[in-house]
Amino acid sequence: MAQQLIQNVVDIMDNAHSQQQQLTESMSSLSEAKQQVKFSAEQSKKCLKEHFKWLEEKALENLRSRLNELLSEVDVVTATALTPLMDCEEMLNSSISAAARIMEEGKKILGNNPNDHIEDLVKFKDNPDTRQLHSVPEIPCLADVPYLSVDNFHPDLEKKLHKLFENEGRVLERAPAQISEIEERPGSLLITWAEVDDEVDDEVEAGEFCLQYCYGRVQSNEDKNITFHTAYTGPNTFCTIRHLKTNTPYSFRVCSRPEGEEKWSIWSVPRTAHTTIPHYQWNNTTEGYSTSNEDKTATRLSEGTTRVLYSSDNSYRCGFPITFRVLDAGEKTPFDGIGLSANDEDTETLQRSNSIFVATSGSVFVDGQEMKTKLPMLTRGSAATIETEDLGNGKVRVSIEVEGKAVTFDWKVDQKADVGRLMGLGMGPASTSVCLYFGMKFSHEDWKVGVE
Repeated sequence: MAQQLIQNVVDIMDNAHSQQQQLTESMSSLSEAKQQVKFSAEQSKKCLKEHFKWLEEKALENLRSRLNELLSEVDVVTATALTPLMDCEEMLNSSISAAARIMEEGKKILGNNPNDHIEDLVKFKDNPDTRQLHSVPEIPCLADVPYLSVDNFHPDLEKKLHKLFENEGRVLERAPAQISEIEERPGSLLITWAEVDDEVDDEVEAGEFCLQYCYGRVQSNEDKNITFHTAYTGPNTFCTIRHLKTNTPYSFRVCSRPEGEEKWSIWSVPRTAHTTIPHYQWNNTTEGYSTSNEDKTATRLSEGTTRVLYSSDNSYRCGFPITFRVLDAGEKTPFDGIGLSANDEDTETLQRSNSIFVATSGSVFVDGQEMKTKLPMLTRGSAATIETEDLGNGKVRVSIEVEGKAVTFDWKVDQKADVGRLMGLGMGPASTSVCLYFGMKFSHEDWKVGVE
């Protein structure tokens, strides 16, 4: 009885310890979320202050510029209007001075026995100033003289400015597009994103997205020391980033823009992920072939026995795509090509049971039987992509595409899932249950095939 009670206490303590760990992890996640809100709020305030300070400076700069322009215009009109009036004023002053001189001279003549100074009387009559007495310059009427004023002050300018500034900027809780899921792939990651419901732009749909990635763990888009690389631009909401190092963190972000627009939205919160699944590799010890590019590329050599080159292990898992890229091509024979197999026991051919095989001629063989549908021939530059779906009970739905033409069929695989291996890779049988080898066979040299 006591032993049972002791065991109950131990079990309760174990549960409490487990819950404590979960709560601690939850507290850490909560703290990270709070930090994100606070940090983004400070960054937003800083951005708003900088923008409106710039806006204020630009507004004052433009107002001062317009004021100086109008003042200069007043100066030009004033100078143009005053020039003839000042000329007229000069003429009037000259005539007034001449009339004063004549009056002064006339007084002297009349006050000094004019009858005895006939010559002075004659000279006075012929004086140029005397002849100008009847010449009076024409003075323009006030209606013909400029009367400067200002106009065109918009009475509703204040309202327009208020409305304009009222709509300047907005606070978004989240970016319009956010990364929703990141799935591991062999040597790659499948990034999926989606538009976020926003009451402001609920009727505006994004027509294009841009996905970027960088090395390392990034928490803020404001980090100027990080260099992002564009991985995809287009209408899709998913993208597979290939050729990644295993167990190495990468950060991703996405933005969007409506169709026809030039301006992109703000970036989403960076998401960090890594893949634990090694990239596809050819067996690097098979006679007649050499491998390169971390064993992702295989080349048929001139020497060596003609045989099948398999992958390093049964690393292809149903549910993932695999692409064979023909980087170089040589002479073709009927039994050359690429394919998948449940095992690597037969090194003579892939055109056999428990295998699917795509010949260089475009013929497709399932368990050694040729299908009626033919695909384009495999040649230099060709890409053959095989996608599979585990239907359960050993049945696999296979889709093979070459240069836009595809064939789809159901295939019965005689193989059991290697559950222990899958669990060791962090992938349970719920996500994939069939592991296969991939392979290729070429009889002549110069064939080079990369796998991804």
